[in-house]
Amino acid sequence: MSTGKPSTHRLVMISMLSACGLILFVFESFLPVLPMFRPGLGNIATIIVLLTYGFGDSVKVTMLRVVLGSLILGRLFTPLFVLSFSGGIVSALVMACVLRYAGNIFGPVGISVLGALAHNIVQLVVAYLFFVKSVEIFIFIPVFIATAVITGNITGLVAAVVLDRGGRLFMHNGMNQKRIL
Repeated sequence: MSTGKPSTHRLVMISMLSACGLILFVFESFLPVLPMFRPGLGNIATIIVLLTYGFGDSVKVTMLRVVLGSLILGRLFTPLFVLSFSGGIVSALVMACVLRYAGNIFGPVGISVLGALAHNIVQLVVAYLFFVKSVEIFIFIPVFIATAVITGNITGLVAAVVLDRGGRLFMHNGMNQKRIL
């Protein structure tokens, strides 16, 4: 009989995945790429949590990753934080909708690509509305789409491999998980 409370195993796994997402978020800030084109490695944790534990927990992981990562990097409440936070929340929402309504069509890679597309487009819109206020910013749409497809494939593939090879670690008390790869 369930008491409605999350199990200890679930809380530990979500906490560990949040920590992994945070580490990847901070790590990628040191990669020698342009500031607006990060690979979104921390999103691997969000995808794993979404596919394993659901939307609510994936949003919590996203929020923890972005807020704590921005705090560690000294970017809390800066324009970069606003862009990252808004993109992350919308991305988690889009990925959850895709999983719910088209989960039989899209696997982790497709869900990740669509989430990356949403993240990048939302960042452009937020940058336009709050910071740049110039329509010329939308000239970057093709670059952001190409970047989202590439990085979404990478993060989705890594998440799929982790779930396929270590999926039993995330499941507890007879929960079943379908094979992804």
